[in-house]
Amino acid sequence: MDQFAILEGRVRTGPIYFLPWRTGSGLAQMVGLIPNSAFAACYRLPDDVVCPNPLTCAARISDMVDIAVRRARSHDMPRAVVGYSMVTVPATLVAAALGTPLWSFASADRGDLMIWSSPAARTVQRDAERMGFSRNDFTLALRNLNPIDSIERVHRDSRIVVGRFDRLIPRARSQALAERARRYLPTEHVLELPLGHLGVLALSPWMQRGWMAG
Repeated sequence: MDQFAILEGRVRTGPIYFLPWRTGSGLAQMVGLIPNSAFAACYRLPDDVVCPNPLTCAARISDMVDIAVRRARSHDMPRAVVGYSMVTVPATLVAAALGTPLWSFASADRGDLMIWSSPAARTVQRDAERMGFSRNDFTLALRNLNPIDSIERVHRDSRIVVGRFDRLIPRARSQALAERARRYLPTEHVLELPLGHLGVLALSPWMQRGWMAG
């Protein structure tokens, strides 16, 4: 898996972090997406977790979820599972498997629809079509790996944060997830902020500090 990495933290019961696509731990620490040491583990997913081959996408997500769940179960359970942007997909699946609170920032409902509608994945979509894949192929490959289908299994103390003016996560995708989450989580834990994609990510460290102190 290209550029996959796990950064071990110093707090065994601290949060598990899943970093934004193509973001390393050094940059994430620099901009505040993860604390310097108050976490259990930080995952940088392989670049081809989002790629033109739907079977590869599904395999990468499944592998990462399996690795993270097995690691968490062999250690102390984490306080929360934190996911950013497209990588909220494995974060949601891990949180659901562990029954752990999910802190999800700038997330969407379904990977297949994201690849076919997000400007961030436009090149992936075009390459997939050139390879002969359609949206239906991604729908089939990712059918058991969508956040919207796992959100009811995360802990009720989870938080979902989306941006009303997010240009990378189409509003239909974030709204679908938020509406589903409100069926299972307290209404005040599902937040739609008047921000864009980067604004949600930039505000996330401040929000996490408040939740950790609460």
